[in-house]
Amino acid sequence: MNARRLTGGRPQRGSAIVEVLVSLLLFSIGIVALVRLLGSAVKDTGEIEYRARATTIADEQIGRVWVDRGNLPGYEVDGAALTELPGGTRTVDVDGNVVTVTIGWQPPGGPPRNYVVVATLAGN
Repeated sequence: MNARRLTGGRPQRGSAIVEVLVSLLLFSIGIVALVRLLGSAVKDTGEIEYRARATTIADEQIGRVWVDRGNLPGYEVDGAALTELPGGTRTVDVDGNVVTVTIGWQPPGGPPRNYVVVATLAGN
């Protein structure tokens, strides 16, 4: 059977508009996916920035303790507030010559995070 018999003798029309609508639908889905990906990338960038700050703070604290090993008990801190991180806290625990630095923070809209560094200070 040909197309003229199925449509009552008239040629089919309007298929171009259907193709355009389907193309617009697929394009819209692609745009929405890209916007979601961008939002996720921005969120991950913020998380990486907080983690890098926590790493820097913990490494600086270990450096201070390393230089002044004779005063290890003086470096103990329990939950001091940090202004560099949202909801940031610093805890330094000294057990003999083992120093544990815990940096905590809570990103906006996210769960609390911790970064822990354990250093054993030995020798001279």
